[in-house]
Amino acid sequence: MKAHDFYDRQKYLFAAVFIVVSIPALLLLNYNASRIYKQSWIEMTSLALATQASDHRALIDQFLETHEDQLASMMVLFNPEALGNDRQLATVFESMKRTRVITDLGVIDRNGRHLAYQGPFKKELDGRNYAQAPWFGEVMKSGRYVSDVFSGYRKVPHLIVAVTDAGKTWILRATINSDLFNDLVARANVGPGGDAFIVNRLGELQTPSRIGRTRLSAEDMAFYLDLANEGGKARQTDDRLITATYINSGQWLLVLETHMDTSLAAYREARHLNNALVALASLIIILVSVLITRTMVGSLAHAEHERAQLTSQMREMDKMALIGRLSASVSHEINNPLQIVSDQAGLMDELLEDETPHHLVHFEDYRQAIGKIRTQVRRTNKITRRLLGFSHKQDSDRCQTDINQTVEETVGLFEYEARRHRITITNHYQEGLPQVVTDPAQLQQVFLNVLHNAMDAIGEDGSIDITSRIENDYIAVDFADSGPGLPLEVMEHLYDPFFTTKPKGKGTGLGLYVSRDVMVRLGGALTAGNREGGGAVFSIYLPLREVDQKRTEPSV
Repeated sequence: MKAHDFYDRQKYLFAAVFIVVSIPALLLLNYNASRIYKQSWIEMTSLALATQASDHRALIDQFLETHEDQLASMMVLFNPEALGNDRQLATVFESMKRTRVITDLGVIDRNGRHLAYQGPFKKELDGRNYAQAPWFGEVMKSGRYVSDVFSGYRKVPHLIVAVTDAGKTWILRATINSDLFNDLVARANVGPGGDAFIVNRLGELQTPSRIGRTRLSAEDMAFYLDLANEGGKARQTDDRLITATYINSGQWLLVLETHMDTSLAAYREARHLNNALVALASLIIILVSVLITRTMVGSLAHAEHERAQLTSQMREMDKMALIGRLSASVSHEINNPLQIVSDQAGLMDELLEDETPHHLVHFEDYRQAIGKIRTQVRRTNKITRRLLGFSHKQDSDRCQTDINQTVEETVGLFEYEARRHRITITNHYQEGLPQVVTDPAQLQQVFLNVLHNAMDAIGEDGSIDITSRIENDYIAVDFADSGPGLPLEVMEHLYDPFFTTKPKGKGTGLGLYVSRDVMVRLGGALTAGNREGGGAVFSIYLPLREVDQKRTEPSV
């Protein structure tokens, strides 16, 4: 067997073992957790249903007791002669019906005769005798009575509440609006498909059923009475959770039912989400097992990546070595003519010593021009020496430096070229800038490169705005030109060595590369961007405090 085939076989075998061991255990754990969670959810819903039944029982009993007590209070405040007067009874009725619960009010003597009545059925009920009515005997026996819901003369469902005085000589009876009574039951939250109703012991519904029941069978009543006798606990059937509790002194049953599908809707949603997570976890297990078996391929890819990085580093080292050789050659070629220029400037200075100042109109101008020539020759010598910094580090000649003055001296070198190309250079120096410890020659080299690039970008007829300012712990100098700006593809390679956008033969592509290297050595930074109104802006940052030359480029 070939080594390649052997490792392939081992790879698939290891992945299969890993999957067979992990995924069945995960599925078993999910099944067990789902089963326990379902049972817990049913128990929680059952407890909530029983609690709701208890709360509604208290609410309905309180509703009935409140109106019984209200009638009893009226009997204490008034005697039968007073309430037997239609005018007085009307006044009491008006005050009681404001709640919109009581729809009529009647006064009945101990013989069942209707003495007075206020309500919408005065014509039908005036003078009636209730001595043979079942409710009359009940109220005379117990002192208080709440009827079942019935239609009677009104032909609409209603119930009555009646109370007697202490001597049981007369009765005050009120009719309760069944719509408001039904609303108390309808507030029960049993969800879609559930039911909530009140039923008497004969199986007659006292409030409407949500699922259309009209009367309960003896078997159903036995089931509900059994539930009520258990203290109102919820019981689970095939498709429902049911609870029942006694109300109205045990005369009625309050029944609440919720559909299992509705009750378990949130559970099923959670289970579907959990199954999706288990499926995702299983997929992850498969992917991880496959990825683990490909360790060797990954190691080979990593080795190839390291080889590519090493090759890239070697190319960069070759490029830097080329820059070093080029720097040494350029330095040698430039220093020779510079030495001749320096000698000739010295000779001119000595010859001026022999001249009579008042015979030469521009004597002082000649002396100043010779001084500038010698100064710039010395600066150029330093620049050429520092070109060797590409191959090895050079010492820095640092001193207290006025940034505004250094910029102004650099700008002076471009005055003639700027006038020739009709380019306006405007300065906005912040006054009172503190001097900083830096290398003015290296700094001026950066200024020269940036200004030269700006003028090349403008070409003819434009402007350069130079601004100096303090930003945090740095002095910043901005060179903003009116040129075409910097495209994105140029920004990405702006500081690469030998990268240039100038015509062939005009630029080497080293200016910004050298300038950024110089600013890093000085502890500062060189950044580039585009102006809102068009053109590019280069910003040079120099720290207010002297820093180590080994410091990396700051974030500004």
